[in-house]
Amino acid sequence: MTIIQEQAIQLIQQLPDDKIQAIITLATDEIKLMRLEKSEKLSKKKKAIRMLENLNLKLPDDFNADYELEKALEEKYGFVN
Repeated sequence: MTIIQEQAIQLIQQLPDDKIQAIITLATDEIKLMRLEKSEKLSKKKKAIRMLENLNLKLPDDFNADYELEKALEEKYGFVN
């Protein structure tokens, strides 16, 4: 348990039950919101991956990555050793 969790427990122990119920409600709502946000982020990531997969990008059969890199570096910096 973290220090902040211990502090929260100590404070909660000082409260009457009706006030603790309000804290429980608040914590429950916060947990639901965190799950929803996580779900939405995951959904956006899945959608982005599906979009990339649907692009069906393919390199030519004769694509030479080393040559392309060397060519790009030469264009940007002049010449490459």
